[in-house]
Amino acid sequence: MTLKHPGGSGAGVWFFQRVTGVALVLLLGLHFVLQHFMSGGDVTRMGVLARLSSPWWLWFDVVFAALALYHGLNGVWMVTEDYLHRNWQRVAVWSLLVTAGVGLFALAVITLLPLTQVA
Repeated sequence: MTLKHPGGSGAGVWFFQRVTGVALVLLLGLHFVLQHFMSGGDVTRMGVLARLSSPWWLWFDVVFAALALYHGLNGVWMVTEDYLHRNWQRVAVWSLLVTAGVGLFALAVITLLPLTQVA
């Protein structure tokens, strides 16, 4: 048995990698324009806490973190997949990446949620 992306050929995963890349560029641009240029320079702790009290910005940050984690970890998987030829190595790296992704996403969420209650 060889470890492959769900769906067989990997074309869907390849396409989603490109979609998340474009989405991340757009979200990062939106973040910079709204937070650094249109916020009136309020990039202080209290300004960030006030921003995070909005459910819209909370979801923006959670989606941004999810897309960034998927894009980054999937990119690492795509690179290592070319160099790993033994199935046990693929399973080990895949397991490590999935565990890291879930753990880092959980860390992002549990970091952001309490901040919404501070402001």
